[in-house]
Amino acid sequence: TTAAEETTAEETTVAALVAPETTAEILALYNKTINDAYAAKVGFSKERYTDNETLNAGFLLKTFGDLVYSFMGIGAENKYTMDVTKGQWESDVPHHYLRKSTLTEADLTAAKCTEKDGKITIVLNVKPGTSKASKSESWTKAPIDKCGICVGDLDKSYFDHKTAPVIYAAVGQVVSGAVIEESYSNAKVVAVVDAATGHLVSLTVEFDISVVIDAAGGGNATGSTHVFYKNFKY
Repeated sequence: TTAAEETTAEETTVAALVAPETTAEILALYNKTINDAYAAKVGFSKERYTDNETLNAGFLLKTFGDLVYSFMGIGAENKYTMDVTKGQWESDVPHHYLRKSTLTEADLTAAKCTEKDGKITIVLNVKPGTSKASKSESWTKAPIDKCGICVGDLDKSYFDHKTAPVIYAAVGQVVSGAVIEESYSNAKVVAVVDAATGHLVSLTVEFDISVVIDAAGGGNATGSTHVFYKNFKY
């Protein structure tokens, strides 16, 4: 056969990621990275704590302060840690310790991306949010809940953002007439991605919280929540 007739196998290579520049491109990379990790049921280590706490307490919070702090995840004694083995995720959705990301550009105030030593770092500033719960109403408007952290509406220790409905699910059993108003601010999400594989290296989510309990002897509490995911196994 002639050289022209000979065929050679084509090698398939995967191009390394390049740090995107526009907000749309940065967000698309973030969402894909988080959602690929979710789909792969990755293994990882997780840690969450809330510090810098302040408490302006009436009788209710002075009496049940420790209990309220536990509902909010505040204090060293309420620090949450978990090691998740690859593939061994709970079948019950609320127990998934990482969620899909559904963030949109409308949820952000800023986005930037840098690349160094084969790692791409994505930084997203997420808009503030609020929530409210009482015996007669319950709602949440929280863009940070869409970034992949573990969230829900019941009283669960593994929820990373303790919204008003979550806190009321517990406090309401102690004080049925309580009205809970919660808000967060200064929310920042930082994801580090391996440029060669597209795999998530680490994920950090931080935001400041404020909770007001409107009831006889109520009060308000504030703190800073820190959520860390690391040691990802694909």
